[in-house]
Amino acid sequence: MIRSCAPRLAFITISSALAFSGVAFAAPKEPAPKEVAPEAAAPEPTEARARRLQDQGDRAMVDMRYVDALALYEQVRELDAHDVGLDYSIARAHQLLGEFPEALDALERFDRRASNEQKATIGRLKQLFSELRSRVSVLHLRCNQAGARVLVRDKVIGTTPLPSSTRLPAGFATLQVELEGFFPVTREIVLPAGGVLELELQLQARSRSSLLLVQTKPEGATVFVDDRRIGTSSPRAELVVPAGSHRVTAIREGYDQASMPVVLQAGSTRALTVSLERSTPISSRWWFWTTAGVLVAGGAALTAVLLTERSPGSGSLHPGQVRAPLTLSF
Repeated sequence: MIRSCAPRLAFITISSALAFSGVAFAAPKEPAPKEVAPEAAAPEPTEARARRLQDQGDRAMVDMRYVDALALYEQVRELDAHDVGLDYSIARAHQLLGEFPEALDALERFDRRASNEQKATIGRLKQLFSELRSRVSVLHLRCNQAGARVLVRDKVIGTTPLPSSTRLPAGFATLQVELEGFFPVTREIVLPAGGVLELELQLQARSRSSLLLVQTKPEGATVFVDDRRIGTSSPRAELVVPAGSHRVTAIREGYDQASMPVVLQAGSTRALTVSLERSTPISSRWWFWTTAGVLVAGGAALTAVLLTERSPGSGSLHPGQVRAPLTLSF
């Protein structure tokens, strides 16, 4: 019995040693079953997707998420360009975002395409047109250079020449026109509500011109360059002028006129400050009282002469010494 157990103990000992040493005896693995690829989902029909996106856009409008609503409506428009009612939804989303020119464009598109029955379902359509048109202005911009970038309220609206029907929100705005190799032009403009603004700008090449920036102390003076009014120094007036010699003049009520020469180099930007001195009232100047005193003294002397009574003087001709014929003319 002892001898018959020895080989088994030896096998157990070896097996234990191998187990502790990290060696394992594993049974052969069976091949993994092949994965079956899922069947591709059927594409959503275009009509169903458009309807789903339309519903999402309507919910976004109710939740006042107008940006999301507009994005969803635009997706629907790409899927179904024949949906006339969608133009009205797009117009309303633009209106609530304060994008009145875009809202007016969409509403006009709806008005052109919709039937009378569809228009009848829209309440106060004429009133909506009137409200949008009162908030929109048209800019007619003429520029001597093509390809210049045009910005209104720091937003690029296109390049020159702009379309004649360029619509913009009415009100005060800053207009900028920029082109490589030319001095930029900036203008403060007022876009009339429901009207048209005609504007012509000249871009000057840097190779032949200079940018002049004029400030005055105090501010608010009217600035002239070579007798040409360029604006008010609030806070500064600026003008692109040909390189060379020029004269800058500043005028403000209550101050003496100030004028000074300036020489400008091509391609440069020159900042100039003109100081104004407050006007002295004429009655407080020394020469006024000196002149007034002389005039008063002279007037008193003249009055005394005129009022002094004199005796009649004797002439040098005696009566009867001068004879002249009497001539009558008819």
